[in-house]
Amino acid sequence: MDRGELTRRGFVVAAGAAAVTATGAGVGSEPARAATAGRGRGPGAGRTAPSGQWLAGDTHVHDDHSSDGSGPRQTSKQTLPGNLPVGDQIAQGERTGLAFMPLTDHRTYDQHWDPQWKSSELLLIPGEEANGAPHAIVLGNVDVIVDGANPEGSPAFRHVQQSVWDAHAQDAVWSQAHPDDGEYTPAGGVEDNASVQGADLVEVLNVSTDPDAQVDYAENRWNAGFRFGVAAASDCHFRELWDVAGPGEPTTHVFAGARSVRGILDGFLAGRTSVSQNIGGPFLTIEADVDGDGVFEAIGGDEVVLTTRRVPEKAALRVKVVGGAGTRVMVYAAPGRSAGPVATFTPAKTVETYELPLPPLAPRGADHTWYRAEARSPGSASGADADPGLPTQLRGATAPVFLSVGAPAEPRPEIALPPADRRPDAARLAAGEQGLFTGFPDVAVADGVTHVVAEHHEDQATEVVYRRLDSRGRPTRALTLSTGSGTARFPRVAAAGRDVWVVWQDELGHEQPHRPVIRLARSTDGGRTFGSPQQLGSGGGRSIHPAIALLGGRYPLVAWSDNSAGAFDVFAQVVGFDRAAVNISAAGKTVSAGTPDDARSPRYPASLFPSIAVGGHGHAVITWQDDRFDPDPLWTGHTPPAGRPASGGTDPDNWQVLAAVRTAPDRDWSAPVQVSAVTDRADRHPDVAVDETGAFVAIWESGALQSSGANLQLRASRSTDGGAAWAPFEQVAPAPAAMSQRAVLSRDPHGPLRAVWYDSRSADWRWKVYTATRDTASGWSQAKQVTTRGNCTWPALDQGTAVFTSDRAARRAQRDRTHQVYVLDLR
Repeated sequence: MDRGELTRRGFVVAAGAAAVTATGAGVGSEPARAATAGRGRGPGAGRTAPSGQWLAGDTHVHDDHSSDGSGPRQTSKQTLPGNLPVGDQIAQGERTGLAFMPLTDHRTYDQHWDPQWKSSELLLIPGEEANGAPHAIVLGNVDVIVDGANPEGSPAFRHVQQSVWDAHAQDAVWSQAHPDDGEYTPAGGVEDNASVQGADLVEVLNVSTDPDAQVDYAENRWNAGFRFGVAAASDCHFRELWDVAGPGEPTTHVFAGARSVRGILDGFLAGRTSVSQNIGGPFLTIEADVDGDGVFEAIGGDEVVLTTRRVPEKAALRVKVVGGAGTRVMVYAAPGRSAGPVATFTPAKTVETYELPLPPLAPRGADHTWYRAEARSPGSASGADADPGLPTQLRGATAPVFLSVGAPAEPRPEIALPPADRRPDAARLAAGEQGLFTGFPDVAVADGVTHVVAEHHEDQATEVVYRRLDSRGRPTRALTLSTGSGTARFPRVAAAGRDVWVVWQDELGHEQPHRPVIRLARSTDGGRTFGSPQQLGSGGGRSIHPAIALLGGRYPLVAWSDNSAGAFDVFAQVVGFDRAAVNISAAGKTVSAGTPDDARSPRYPASLFPSIAVGGHGHAVITWQDDRFDPDPLWTGHTPPAGRPASGGTDPDNWQVLAAVRTAPDRDWSAPVQVSAVTDRADRHPDVAVDETGAFVAIWESGALQSSGANLQLRASRSTDGGAAWAPFEQVAPAPAAMSQRAVLSRDPHGPLRAVWYDSRSADWRWKVYTATRDTASGWSQAKQVTTRGNCTWPALDQGTAVFTSDRAARRAQRDRTHQVYVLDLR
């Protein structure tokens, strides 16, 4: 194909890796000295060197689940078949020798539902390229981060800031993609979007645009108090360029405490990164021995807070270069390249290490500085928009070591965020610790006791924790139910009397390939102790996102999604009654492996995110989201018939809400029925409950078939015949200028049906929990805000008691992962 026709987003240096040549030290810079071994410990030593390992990967890779994800698609304005399936792109990452890789398709999560999303050779990281403008890479999210519309009169970056908070509410990583296209221009400097706070990474070596402009932007933000690590991005769309611009070209290196998905994400959140033009280098690291005791206790990305400006005489920086022979390595201190390097050297060996005295802090003035290293050499341009006339091009760079006096730096944006709402609300802490993430909660109430479960992240692991609150709200000590596994996620709880059941998904510590199973644990003493968990399902595929309810207060009905047969289907099992799980979503679904000449031809419609409601006499309804009615399920946009123009762009699928019914435990499940039978919306994340009349009510979030700039609204439907037929949808607490998502339902004790969700309509921009009730005669009430402080997300509800995740106890606007679970009585 004619590579000249490729867009700049995908075109990378066609000449291949640059030939590097030796260069001398820059005029006026201090030469670095070679590292010496055996430097003694000084008095007051005690801080230790970081423990972990460097892992090489990519953070920004595409496939044909992006509508423009391959060469034929881009050069034909998305009318031709694709040639870059998920499996091929993953295989290229494996051949390159990467340890990890995400597939970050444009404004979609559908690539993760593709049966080819699997690898035994590398760690697949969940992620997407989110937002319309500017783009962002989100890593570790659990579904698509929907980019909403900005309310009239708000600064242009409000919706971007809210997506940062939305990602962090999932303990996910938010990275600014090619910041020279949305946040910064060399001529105009920073734009409004540069005021977004909380970015964890910034791409400084995205070869689809101009890495030097990206570095200028990063230095500008570091000088303004923003703290983040660096990322590289192949931004690969084209198999035709695999030899020079495939996955890992360039490479992001991350210092991870464990070789796990959570370990990698934690390394990104800490900013402990370095970038190189490919997996062979030049790979640079920078370390700091700030107290001069001989122990290099800080690495690139770390922040060190000093109590005084006086730096010990033996304080030092250490730079290590692997694969940098022939490059010129420069060490910079704030304000960066504009002031010239503080040291330079020219490696001649495969591995070289250098030390230099830690430059003294100014006796007065700025309380914050930083130090970083980069490698450059002559040769081909570092990016598609880089200036080919520069004498040297960027080949590698570290994240800075940040130093502050007195307190860590805080961002100084050009446009400030609105003041946070500080008013108290009635929520009480239920689970979580300062500085750690605890989220994705669920709640069940039985005999006046509140049972709370959540996902806890610590030591590069994810655990399922349980806490019991007695009738006075007094909590017991938290129990870890997933002992022995660092890969347990998404717990759900149900309770009746002294019986408490908790279900979750668990990879049991094995993530290559990803193959989580469903685990179920029971307590017979009201949550004081739990028995050993049992496994549900076959375990042959990925079993994910379980739901649970009790039949007759005795038998747990568990539902989950599983792709053992290729497409994700919903399985259900009444534990203690059914001999095995039953596939309740496959009926009426068309599955096809497609044809070899079109990567976008396979059809694997997905049935996801089940929810359960149980009525009288064991009558059960399970709802889920399903894209079987979309023209080409799981593929953004649509490939038109021959001779017809393209349509859809990166617009999402026509997801609909479906339901299946079981009228009694000894009956079969019905065929799926449509709950939200509309063709012009993406209806996702349903929940279902029983109202005061015994009717079933479903609620979901609904968005236009628009890739970005459209807010989610809540819709609901009611079935008075046990779930066989559903009334036309109702709007729930509409607010066109706001984003409403993740709604759940439960009936108040002896009262109406209640919904809770999180919403963007507050004056301080932060996500808040809202509620509305449904009266049989008058319908849904207006929305009522029930939380005030901080971002409040991912609510769950049972019998008028809500739990939610909040960052209200965080002490910083950046680099504070504190998310805790709170409980709130809404009755």
